[in-house]
Amino acid sequence: MNEIIGQYNYGFVVLSIIVAVIASYTCLKIVERLARAKDFRWLMWLFAGGITLGGGIWSMHFVAMLAYDMGMVVTYNADLLTLSILSAALASFLAFYLISKGLNLEIFRVTGAFLIATGIVSMHYVGMEAMEMGAEIVYDRWLVGASVVIALVASYVALRIFSAFSDQSGRRISISLKARWFAAGVMGAAIAGMHYTGMASASFYPSGQGAMNMDAYVEPMTLAYAIVLISLVVTGIIVMLVHYDSTIEAQTDELEWIDTMYRTIIETANDAIVTSDHKGRILSWNKAAERIFGYTADEVKGKSLEIIMPPEYREAHMNGMARFNETRQARVIGRTVELDGLRKSGEVFPLELSLSAIEDGEDLYFTGLMRDISDRVKDQGRIEELVYKDELTKLPNRKMLHDHLVAALAHASELQKRVAVLFTDLDRFKQVNDVYGHRIGDEVLKLVTERIAGCIGEKDMVARQSSDEFILVMTQTSFYEAGHMAERIIEALREPMVFDETELFMTPSIGISLYPEDGAVADDLIQHADTAMSQAKFNGGNQYQFFTNDLNDTIAKKMMLETGLRRAVEHEELEVFYQPKVEIERNEVTSFEALIRWNYPELGLVSPADFIPLAEETGLIIPIGEWMMEASCRQFQEWLDAGAELDRISVNISAVQFRQRDFPEVVERVLAKTGLAPRHLEIELTESLVQNTALAIPVMHRLKQMGVKLSLDDFGTGYSSLSYLKEFPLDTLKIDRSFIQTIHQSSKDQAVVDMIIHMALKLDLNVIAEGVETEEQLEYLASTPCQHYQGYLCSPPVPRQQIAERFLGKQWKLSVEEN
Repeated sequence: MNEIIGQYNYGFVVLSIIVAVIASYTCLKIVERLARAKDFRWLMWLFAGGITLGGGIWSMHFVAMLAYDMGMVVTYNADLLTLSILSAALASFLAFYLISKGLNLEIFRVTGAFLIATGIVSMHYVGMEAMEMGAEIVYDRWLVGASVVIALVASYVALRIFSAFSDQSGRRISISLKARWFAAGVMGAAIAGMHYTGMASASFYPSGQGAMNMDAYVEPMTLAYAIVLISLVVTGIIVMLVHYDSTIEAQTDELEWIDTMYRTIIETANDAIVTSDHKGRILSWNKAAERIFGYTADEVKGKSLEIIMPPEYREAHMNGMARFNETRQARVIGRTVELDGLRKSGEVFPLELSLSAIEDGEDLYFTGLMRDISDRVKDQGRIEELVYKDELTKLPNRKMLHDHLVAALAHASELQKRVAVLFTDLDRFKQVNDVYGHRIGDEVLKLVTERIAGCIGEKDMVARQSSDEFILVMTQTSFYEAGHMAERIIEALREPMVFDETELFMTPSIGISLYPEDGAVADDLIQHADTAMSQAKFNGGNQYQFFTNDLNDTIAKKMMLETGLRRAVEHEELEVFYQPKVEIERNEVTSFEALIRWNYPELGLVSPADFIPLAEETGLIIPIGEWMMEASCRQFQEWLDAGAELDRISVNISAVQFRQRDFPEVVERVLAKTGLAPRHLEIELTESLVQNTALAIPVMHRLKQMGVKLSLDDFGTGYSSLSYLKEFPLDTLKIDRSFIQTIHQSSKDQAVVDMIIHMALKLDLNVIAEGVETEEQLEYLASTPCQHYQGYLCSPPVPRQQIAERFLGKQWKLSVEEN
């Protein structure tokens, strides 16, 4: 039997190869989509891949069959034709399923290649069997085997190309255009190569077969049209699917990127971000939450939020959750609140919480943004300490004291209770700083703080007002309790304080004011307590003093005098009065003592006993004293220039003036400005002023070297010492008026006066008796060696105009009648 030799239509051959390559290229696109797809998209691309590959193989086969012309009518069995399509599609579907699971494993690549090759081979030989014609097909088993090997090897190579462009998981396939066409060419070659090898293995021999049942067969042209139509439909569907999937993939990638970004933000956030459900069970837990609370995510997921709450918050949390689940309203939602958190270690710490709620249908979720504010609270505490606490003693400062006292007064007003303010000042504390330095002074203040704090009760508060001033506020108290507290503080400070082997004794002066008797506002009570403290210090210190209205009037007058004294010199309110000094033997005025007076417009003539101590306390005595010395010297020089025969002008010097380093220079300057000879100026010093001999003696010697006379005033009233009398370069000794007033009433006073007079004469000192007011006193003095006297018997201190009228221009013979 002769073999039927057919002829190939090369146009159809090329077309078959193009169909195979395009089908392969389309399959590669589907593989890319399949590898990236999820959920329903993965299933969609799985079926699309199976249909495309199967249909492509089938289309290529029958186009190639149409290319082989054997010169006879060929039809196809519909059943076998359908079977060939199904076999190709099933094998392709299984191959795509394996590909979707990843190409990183060799077993997947081999199995996939086997299934693709099986689809190609099955479709080819089943399709060959579907041919109905007047010929019988005989196969060469070697060429059949070769066709199978070609299909298997080419499919494997194509899958290896796929895996070369996939990530480590083998699924995220990203193939370049050149590589995709190369792989498509390989796969097309596998399909075409297998087909034409399979065709080469077939030999056709005449069979003498009869007529065929045309109802069960498919005409070749009909098959061709069907192939073209199916290819166009499949291609169109694939194009639409690719466009749709690209859109979905872009959206999915964007959502995935956003999701990844948010997850990254959440995981890298410095604040704890915790999500829980409506039952308070923890669903998510970021790294910051692990760091802040000490729990890992695995330790807390699914557990109640109460695990990070201190016990005192848990009941309120449960009630709040139940209320929100019912009403969907809560005060903390959308707000930032401060509360406490609980670490795994059991440590309670302050945190800041921002809470939000999200509803998903019937489900409700909460997200909490929690920040550890331990450092902020600590810094805030430090700031408050700086604002409200004294740095040295750690006591409340003036600002905190005021706030506390205002609140205490408001509370006392409601309860109709008393509030006591105790103003404590340390006596002579400045001397501690001057002698021992501020370091010891600071240690004294710290120890004083401890001792005062040990005296007060739980409801009391002690604050440091400034320097060595402390203020104690007692609430719901009484006069008795306030006084008792002051006694306790005085007693607590009685014990010596030892620092660096130095023993110090500190005493307090305490002033007490009470609400509502002494004031209704904080500032008034503090001011009145300060006033009372000043009085306690004036009375000698180491005692307490209650505030009174009389005391307030005294202090108010003192403050008014201080204000007026500061402007007295500028407004020419100060004036010098003069009191004559009389020589007893000749009964003649030989000298004058200058005495300052102040004519205050609001009060009239102010006594020196009122304003001299105030001037010394405020330091105003320095300019006032220099002004008085200059005015007295100038006036005395005018009298001398007018022809008066006078000896000297005496000026009293304050201890504050005398302690000035430049005091001798001040005297020189005054004498130079007024032109008065130094021998005419006598400076009167008090015993208290010259107690410090180391300071006094050098100054006195400088004054003596200048030619100035020196007089010791009020002798006998101070801490008199015979030892310093012989050391001081004195010219005159003045007997205090207290001895002269009682000279006829007390023999002891007579003895003292006699002793002073004889002692002064022995020391070659002039003697002046002060305060002589009666002739009897003068007669007694005349019976002694006393040389001079001054007092109202001659004249009280008078203005300079009266001196000129009464005593200048003649030698004065004084008698009692003239006075």
